[in-house]
Amino acid sequence: MTCNDTDWAEDVDTYRRAVAQDRERYPLYGAAAANITPCAFWPHEPAEPPVEVSAEGPRNVLLLQNRRDPATPHVGGRLLREGFGHRARLVSVDAGGHGVYVFGDNACAWNTATEFLVEGALPKRDTSCGASAGLDRQLDDEARHLRAETLDRLRSTP
Repeated sequence: MTCNDTDWAEDVDTYRRAVAQDRERYPLYGAAAANITPCAFWPHEPAEPPVEVSAEGPRNVLLLQNRRDPATPHVGGRLLREGFGHRARLVSVDAGGHGVYVFGDNACAWNTATEFLVEGALPKRDTSCGASAGLDRQLDDEARHLRAETLDRLRSTP
C-alpha cells in the first residue's frame, strides 16, 4: 500500500497504542508493522475507494508474492487470492525480499506479469516460480540495456 491508497490515521496516539498491542501479540515483527509512517502526514485524500476483496467482479487480478517476504508473509498472498476467488491468480516466487515485479529479477514472475499487463490475460492457474539465476542473465544485450534504463528512470522518479 502507498499513502494515497487509503485514508491513514493522523493521531500519533493511535499508532502508539497499536505498537504497544502488537508488541505483545506479535513480538517478532508486530510493533514495527504497526508504527507510524509518513502516510500519517500525507496531504492528499485517497484517489479512489479501496478495491473490495471479493469473488464478485471481473477476472483481472494478478497477485505476485515472494515466499520469503519479510514485510508481507506468503500466507497473506494466499489468503488474498482466496478472497478474490475465480477473479485472481497468484504467482508465488521462490525468493526473498519485498519486490517481485519491476525491481525483481525472477524471469518466470517477470514474464508472467508482463504478459498479463501487455495482453490482459491471467495465467490459467496459480503459478509457482522456482528460484531464478536472475533475469538479466536470460536477456540479450539490448533487452538488458533497456531494462537497466527503465529501472534507472523508475528509481529517479519522485
